[in-house]
Amino acid sequence: MPGPTIPKLNDTNYVKWSILIEALLVKKNLFDVVSGEEGRPLGSDNTKAVKAWKRRLQKAKSELLLNIELNQLSHMTHTADAHNIWESLQQVHEACGFGTRMARQREFFTMKMKPNLPIACWIAKVHCASFLLAQIGGSVTKEDTIVVLANGLPPSYDNLVVNLDSTSANQLSLLYVVTCLLNKESRQLSSANATPAVPTLNSTAPASNAAFAAHMNKCTPMSQIICFGCSKKGHYCSDCPNLAKASANLAANENPTNFAWCAISLD
Repeated sequence: MPGPTIPKLNDTNYVKWSILIEALLVKKNLFDVVSGEEGRPLGSDNTKAVKAWKRRLQKAKSELLLNIELNQLSHMTHTADAHNIWESLQQVHEACGFGTRMARQREFFTMKMKPNLPIACWIAKVHCASFLLAQIGGSVTKEDTIVVLANGLPPSYDNLVVNLDSTSANQLSLLYVVTCLLNKESRQLSSANATPAVPTLNSTAPASNAAFAAHMNKCTPMSQIICFGCSKKGHYCSDCPNLAKASANLAANENPTNFAWCAISLD
C-alpha cells in the first residue's frame, strides 16, 4: 500500500510543506534525526547503534529529497545529511524580512469572501491565513481575526456586523463571532428555500384570462342597443325622443316574464 503523499516544496508553500513533512517523518520515526534531537550515538562507525542511526538518517534524507521540486535542490547542494538539509531549507524559506511580513499582513487585512462561498470555508480561509502569517513572525491577535472575518463579509451580513460592533468586549470572543456567522447563514438559507407566496387577486392574470376579461368588458356598440320603450335601435330608454310613448310602453311591459326589459345585443 503506497504511503501518504504531500504537495512538494516550492518557492511559496514552505510553511504548509514543513508542517506536513514533519508529520510524515514523525509517522516514520525519522524526525528526531532530521531535527537534530537525536544525535550520533557514541562508538565507532562499525557499531550496531551508529549503523542504525546512519540508516535512519539516509531514509530521512530520501524522504526530504523526494518531496521537493527540482528547483529546491540548489538550496542543498553542499549538504551531507537530512539534518543539514532541514536546516538549510528552513534558513532559506524563513528569511522573510519586515517588508515581506508587511505585505502578508496587508493581504490578510484586505481578504474578501467570494460570492456563494460557504461561511465555514470563509472562516477556515481566514484561520489559515492567520496561521501562515504567524509562522513568518507576523503578529496576529484574535481581535485581528475577528476584524478580518467581519470586514470580508458580503452586504447581506451588514446587520450582523453592526450588531457585533455593539457587543460588549467580554462577550465578543472568536467563538461567539463564528457561531453568529454560522447561525446567520442558516437563517439566510432557510429564508431562500421558503415556499413562494400564493398569488393574490392583484397578481397578473395568465394571458388566456386577460383575453377573456377583455372580451367580457368590451362595450356593445350603440347601433345594436334597443330601447325597451320604443323598441328602436340606437338609443337607451332614458334618451328616447318619444318619452311619453316610452313611458306608456314601459308601464304596459312591466311583466317579470317579459325579457324585453333588458337592452340586448343582436350579435
